[in-house]
Amino acid sequence: MPTNNNNNNNDNNNQHSISLEGAIPSVTSIVWSAGRTRAQEAINVYANLDLLRPYFDVEPKELVQRLLHSLTPRWPSPDENIKPELYGPAMIVFTLAAILIYQMKLSSHSVQDGTLIGTSFLICFGYWIGSSFAISSMSFVCNTHLTLMQILSINGYALFSHNVVLLIATFIHTGHDHLLFYGLWLIVGGLAAVRMMLLIMARTINPRYRILLGLFVVAIHMFFLLYLHFAYHELAETVSHALNNEATISMDLPVKSLTPQSANAAVKSNGNF
Repeated sequence: MPTNNNNNNNDNNNQHSISLEGAIPSVTSIVWSAGRTRAQEAINVYANLDLLRPYFDVEPKELVQRLLHSLTPRWPSPDENIKPELYGPAMIVFTLAAILIYQMKLSSHSVQDGTLIGTSFLICFGYWIGSSFAISSMSFVCNTHLTLMQILSINGYALFSHNVVLLIATFIHTGHDHLLFYGLWLIVGGLAAVRMMLLIMARTINPRYRILLGLFVVAIHMFFLLYLHFAYHELAETVSHALNNEATISMDLPVKSLTPQSANAAVKSNGNF
């Protein structure tokens, strides 16, 4: 009987060792496959970024020219090449987000879920990407010969007018601030909107669709500038005027001088109590 028990124990140990030896390769294969999957994902991400690299290759002189051309509307020639580029639009949107953060701080704007930086970036980048996709969808319906990258570039450079208008309207708090804003909104914002409208209309074949698409582009461009001003800058202006009024009222209040007779009367009244 003891011999049989020893044999059974040896068999169990051998089976346990065999199962462990079989489990080690399986764990190794799982780790190897997981590592290979992660490496493949990293390679795919790098490949996608490498595809975007040509869109961020731009010379400083060309960047300045594109900024100036975004405010000079003209009908482009049919064979004019619209080079898709994202470096300038990305920097413009970053600058717009910084201006919006400054407006939020001036107006003591508070965000319940999130931060001011996150909110401003969501608004600016959300509009740039969302409106570009909307224009691209309308362009596809209207048979416009523009790619999504070209629309992102055109729409991004058009936001340069928003930076100019909001930057001037933010730092000038006068009684005619709204008049100044409406003038800048109509001139600077209108020039950028007309420039973008002409570029898109020139690539649309059907004349009826040209007008519809052009009005759509101008409307979303101009109304977004109105939203940025009246959603945050008006609050900043109200706070500024309120602080100025409080300062003038405190300076205009009369200060009563304490004469010796009034001091003696005050001492006597206190003594009577």
